[in-house]
Amino acid sequence: MTLHLTYAPNMTVRERLDRWDNAVRRNAALGPGDWRLFAVWPAARDASISGSTGIEGNPLDPDQVADVLAGAAVDADAAHIREVENYNRALNLARDAAMRPDFEWSHDFVHLINATVMEGLPRDTRGNYRGPGEEISVGVFEGPSPLLVPSLMDELIVWLRAQDATTPLVRSALLHLNLIAIHPFNDGNGRTSRILAAVEIVRDGVRSPELISIEAYLRRHREEYIDALRTTLGMSYDPDNHPATHWIDFYTRISLDRLDARNRILDALPTDLGVLVSALADHGEPLEWATVLLAARVGRLRTARLAEMTGRSAAAARAELGRLTRAGWLEPRGVTRGRWYAPSERLSAIQLYVPGLMRLLAAGERLALFDEEMGT
Repeated sequence: MTLHLTYAPNMTVRERLDRWDNAVRRNAALGPGDWRLFAVWPAARDASISGSTGIEGNPLDPDQVADVLAGAAVDADAAHIREVENYNRALNLARDAAMRPDFEWSHDFVHLINATVMEGLPRDTRGNYRGPGEEISVGVFEGPSPLLVPSLMDELIVWLRAQDATTPLVRSALLHLNLIAIHPFNDGNGRTSRILAAVEIVRDGVRSPELISIEAYLRRHREEYIDALRTTLGMSYDPDNHPATHWIDFYTRISLDRLDARNRILDALPTDLGVLVSALADHGEPLEWATVLLAARVGRLRTARLAEMTGRSAAAARAELGRLTRAGWLEPRGVTRGRWYAPSERLSAIQLYVPGLMRLLAAGERLALFDEEMGT
């Protein structure tokens, strides 16, 4: 065996996989453009990007990521800003490709994602695999010889193309693990592996993998993540003596927690919107504002986002935000392209569940912490 594909799941892991298969289908077809995700998808995307780039040392938090993607000025190193922009483009490329009926794993696709992740950065190699003389060590782990990389990647692509009985979540976990182990590129391996791992989830019908992204958790618990990889891989590339059992246990535990949080968020959306509709009715104001108010409670609401999600012109969206501001629901922050709208004190005082769940996901905390805070 030249790839890390063997594992021995215990009863707990089997139960997690059963729960995943039963729960992942719920609302799986909801995509970024669906009105039900208007309030939560941008914040989930920002947390995913901040999480994955942050694992590699990028200091930008989800709010700063939102500013970068909106074209606002951010006081940060140019390379860190570029990393965020690149990662967002790579995420979009990967998701769009995975949703095509004719998608097939290929070296070209893997090269493209790494090239996009690394474009314009100091160690940009245009997505090429490591070549002769380009040995690599990560901490105590010594990657395989660059002379073996082409054949190992050939084997990985063949495995990915095969239609075997491996469940999508396990395929995602093993893809993540093997790309880290092979370390086919000189840089960007972690970011590339996390994006490509999500492709298997999208291919299973989940159109918004950002809502079940594990990246924010991995950033907050980076040492736990590194320890899981170190425990699984050992000190050198040796799949025959290092099964993926520990990694599968780690990956399924975190992934199921994120999935449970996503479903809790989607379950809470109608209730939160109902609370906001009641508040608007009490003030004699348009009930359709409820979704916009929830979006403002969850993340940085901007004119462009409102226009995109409602199909309005930028001018019409700006006018709507002005009406919400004059009505006392929103407060503008920043200027020009950096302007966004925060919830007013009146809006912030309304008890809602979705904003708390989204903050937990963005912070990389476990779902149990939310239950403790809410006393449930």
